[in-house]
Amino acid sequence: MAYLVALLLLAALVFWPSERLWPVTLFLFGPRWVFALPLALLLPAAAFVDRRFAAALVVVPALLAEPLFGLSVPWGRLVARSSSSSPRIRVATWNVGGGGVERGALDALMTVEAPDVVVLQESGSEVNEATPGWYRHVGGGVSVLSRFPILGVAARDSSDVWRMAGSGAIVRYTLDTPLGRLDLTNVHLETPREGLEAILRFGPGAASELDAKNAQRLIEARLAREWVDASASPLRLVAGDFNTPVESQLFRDHWRGFRDCHSAAGWGFGFTKHTRRIGTRIDHVLAGPGLECLGARVGPSHGGDHSPLVVEIGLVRD
Repeated sequence: MAYLVALLLLAALVFWPSERLWPVTLFLFGPRWVFALPLALLLPAAAFVDRRFAAALVVVPALLAEPLFGLSVPWGRLVARSSSSSPRIRVATWNVGGGGVERGALDALMTVEAPDVVVLQESGSEVNEATPGWYRHVGGGVSVLSRFPILGVAARDSSDVWRMAGSGAIVRYTLDTPLGRLDLTNVHLETPREGLEAILRFGPGAASELDAKNAQRLIEARLAREWVDASASPLRLVAGDFNTPVESQLFRDHWRGFRDCHSAAGWGFGFTKHTRRIGTRIDHVLAGPGLECLGARVGPSHGGDHSPLVVEIGLVRD
């Protein structure tokens, strides 16, 4: 019973203060699977002693699998009808780590996944080498490759540069797609990594460094949402490296009204960022009003520390 209460308390902390408490931030970006390990011992013991308690040990963690552990099951897509005649496009986002992926990895993505639009973060010369004849734009550490004409490009106002940290970037592309005129914003936002590493190295006394990182993340999330809301087109997508999981309060507060495509149409945990011990889902494609997510999957990392996220987008059916 204490274990179930602890899980419920943890869920309440994630969905209430979230980044306001450094232990919650540590949980969101840490090895969450550790909190599921007690089930391996408790479930067999409960099944032997009391089957009702064993049932509770199955039901409660299953209900919390999505909000606590990030498990996605696209229930809506399982019952929704799909029309093959409806226009749709395939969009991929990938942080290629400043050339950290294997040579030819971008060409492999193009061949296997057949995307229509690819947005990259920390991109370099690989953009110019891939897919001759495509429309492309490179600038500010991010880039886009598109089968469709690029009608316009707008980067975040340069007067806000001092408010962005590290390699932060916000760039909006206007594309002429089969869905209509579409505004796609490519983002690469601040990471809390240095603050988390400080706590792991020096303990809670270094929490002020994480607080500073979270404050910067708040600023950049607000700037990104303002930039997206200034889009001229009613059809809006946001894609890139948010450096924030969907369970984060910061994410939920700033991206209301948008649908995370992996949460809506993907299976499993969808980890897009990898370390030696853990995976997290911090790269997203968000669909605005009028658009729906028809599918989502994570591809291989090809030697980088991020994996590409590929989603299929269509118009909302009447």
